[in-house]
Amino acid sequence: MHDIFSHASFEPGRLADYKIHHMVLFPPAWAACALSVNLSWRIVPFDASSLDSVPDDQRGIYSFVVQPGIANHPACAYLLYVGQTTRSFRVRYREYLRDQAAGFDCRRPHISGMLNKWKGYLWFCYAHIDDESLIEPTEDALIGAYLPPTNVEMPGKLNRAVAFFMGT
Repeated sequence: MHDIFSHASFEPGRLADYKIHHMVLFPPAWAACALSVNLSWRIVPFDASSLDSVPDDQRGIYSFVVQPGIANHPACAYLLYVGQTTRSFRVRYREYLRDQAAGFDCRRPHISGMLNKWKGYLWFCYAHIDDESLIEPTEDALIGAYLPPTNVEMPGKLNRAVAFFMGT
């Protein structure tokens, strides 16, 4: 077995900076997830060069996933955040680019932390929803099913349950 961390750039103390503290995989929540809309997802790398490929005339649900991109593995990704927008995806995407540039000076440091920590490996996924009244319930259902570690608010009673589980 070879020491994979023998190269000069590895700093043992930095490993803890990349630990995801609240990753919860809960199959009962996956099984209970019922959506009233079919979602067709699109994905783009999260960086300024992708801005023009994000639609300026659609709204709906989006998420951020981190993908290591190692060995062309087809399904290695970690969902970090789920959100929704009733404005266009491009407007929302541009706001995230500003949050990334602001760093911890932005109004949501947990978001800028996610955007900067996983820079170069972060993907923006979005799914258009025509009926605006279905956007928020779809977001709630996805957050409840995935329990994304960067979302700080959970829908309804789930907020208390997650806070209890996490010890907060």
